Amino acid sequence: MSNATYLHRQVPTSKKILSTQSLYLLLTIIGAIAPWSFLLKFFLQNGLDLDLFFQNAFTNHVASAVAIDLLICADVFFCFSFIELKRLGLSRRWLFVYVVATFGIGVSCALPLFLYWRERALETLKFEH
Repeated sequence: MSNATYLHRQVPTSKKILSTQSLYLLLTIIGAIAPWSFLLKFFLQNGLDLDLFFQNAFTNHVASAVAIDLLICADVFFCFSFIELKRLGLSRRWLFVYVVATFGIGVSCALPLFLYWRERALETLKFEH
């Protein structure tokens, strides 16, 4: 599918409570607050003990599965965002922001942040064509 086809494809209209951009922004905020409400407690109790952090992250098979799943999701997200930034003609320097957001906050924040900025770029491109 060409970029022009992709940008001009019509989405069925319905009454929206939130715009897509607003939804992604809301999910970015939730995605930042939710994990940090737990991480803050850990760091307040243990300081910046990264050894203990990773011991806890991989403390059993279930925790290890969740941690590995998130790392794989992060890798897929980085590949997708790199390709999408290039496709949309946006600076791939933004990838640095998403990597920092992923490892500093979480995929739950970085992914909707990327989708928010991607949606803004698509809107801009739609109006330029």
